[in-house]
Amino acid sequence: MFIKLNKSARKSHFGQGMTEYIIIVAVIAIAAIGAFGYFGQIVETQIAGVGQELGGNSGADARTAAGGLGQASQDMAAEANNSMTNYHDNDSEAAPLGN
Repeated sequence: MFIKLNKSARKSHFGQGMTEYIIIVAVIAIAAIGAFGYFGQIVETQIAGVGQELGGNSGADARTAAGGLGQASQDMAAEANNSMTNYHDNDSEAAPLGN
């Protein structure tokens, strides 16, 4: 009787561990999707370059494209010159407050 109970308890612990593992993997996957969405094309082109390299091809084109996208992003941020004094000046698409 005690031996049967002990075996069933071990099986339930194994199932619990697998469930926790699946939840952790799902959280990591959701975080990765969010990161790709946030960083956009730069990360996508870098991952494409890594995929090309792993496939035995040259990933130089993807690396060059990612560098160009990164530089363009830096240039746009430098030109914006946003501060707290002109914060609402660039907000042309937002609905006015109080209406």
